[in-house]
Amino acid sequence: MKNKEIVAVEFVNVTFGYTPKMTTLDKLSFKFFDNEYICIVGHNGSGKSTISKVITGLVEPRSGCVKIFDEVVDVNNKRFICDNVGIIFQNPDNQFIGITPEDDIAFGLENRKVDPQDIGDIIKQVSKLMNIEDILEKEASMLSGGQKQRVAISSILAINPKIIIFDESTSMLDPKAKSELKKLMLVLKEKFGKTIISITHDMEEIINADRVLVMEGGKLLQFGTPSEIFEDREKLQKNKLDFPLSLQISSLLSKKYNNFPLIIDYDELVSEIVKLGEKNA
Repeated sequence: MKNKEIVAVEFVNVTFGYTPKMTTLDKLSFKFFDNEYICIVGHNGSGKSTISKVITGLVEPRSGCVKIFDEVVDVNNKRFICDNVGIIFQNPDNQFIGITPEDDIAFGLENRKVDPQDIGDIIKQVSKLMNIEDILEKEASMLSGGQKQRVAISSILAINPKIIIFDESTSMLDPKAKSELKKLMLVLKEKFGKTIISITHDMEEIINADRVLVMEGGKLLQFGTPSEIFEDREKLQKNKLDFPLSLQISSLLSKKYNNFPLIIDYDELVSEIVKLGEKNA
């Protein structure tokens, strides 16, 4: 359960542009809470991936400030940011450093001068969690995209940050690997207490989120629970954002059966369809 008393990430009137004449983020202000699952959606160029770069300190705001657990993100506390924020990129090849998964997981720990005996124990723990024990000694070129993504996540988990950002991490995966990764995000939040920030085009994913941040042209268009976001369907349609299949199905049923509710949760949808079938049997 998210902790509304602890703010994990805070943007205070943040503006940023990659060039002096460009505004990629325009006066953004919001808060993400500890142990919250946030999805950030929007079309290419909306600024959603830039948010992750600002959070991790890869780029500095033109104005305003970003705080991680009340610590301002700047050049003076990069170690604090690196220890508390981990990021999984769209292409796992971009963050695969070692020759083997074992080398890759060990890299961040060795840089932090973790005891070699402890490194071995940590690798065992995260590889078991991520179900990659059987590929630890394989060369990176022999791994599938899904396996590389699991290794990348293992490398982040080994460092044990409080916040994990998934930047379009499901976009290059096959349906099975994509489904497994979305389930893992929930496990990391619910079982391990992580704050999850997922930057995604997958509107199906946001069903599981605590809150959803919708970006358009560098501005915050909407910010609320999935149900609140989908209440304003006209605004989403205007911005050409898709609806989850569950909402599409329930919307069609509501046109035929006046009392059928609009639903985004699949289990709830199945339950309502069963009730409808029994009622009309």
